[in-house]
Amino acid sequence: MACIYRLVNRASMGLGLLGTVAIMLMMIHVTLDIIFRSTISMSMPATLEMVTRYYLITLALLPLAWVEWRNQMITVEALESLMHPMLIRLSDVLVSLLSAGVYLVLMVATWGKAMEQFQIGSYVMSLNFPMPVWPTYFVLPLSFCLAAIVCLIRIPLLASGASYPIDSQEG
Repeated sequence: MACIYRLVNRASMGLGLLGTVAIMLMMIHVTLDIIFRSTISMSMPATLEMVTRYYLITLALLPLAWVEWRNQMITVEALESLMHPMLIRLSDVLVSLLSAGVYLVLMVATWGKAMEQFQIGSYVMSLNFPMPVWPTYFVLPLSFCLAAIVCLIRIPLLASGASYPIDSQEG
């Protein structure tokens, strides 16, 4: 089981890292665009398309599994102080199951759309250049799938009241 936890941890951290790389690339791209527009009155091609179709999707969704794994999603604990520890564990397990179900539904729905966009070769025109946008449609099902796996993997830990292995909390 520890091997599975390490694998999920590495995969979720890897996707979180890709989200971080997307932030850095977006920052560099937008900064260069502003510098070029201010100095030589020329805009970098496809800045708007790259930011909206690639960078924002990547940085918003790829770290989803990492946030789930670190248990840092938004939670409401209004009644938790009144609950018995066993009831809290049961609630956590049910929330994790519900979350996994929602992620799986989202994964299936977005997979269909991704395949549709792939088959038609979806693109946007930017300065007379067809920029393919179909690859970003696959970010959504990938992110939702890994988030669902994380939710399902942590159910035995939540049910037993154990904490994650120490090495999986680093990062």
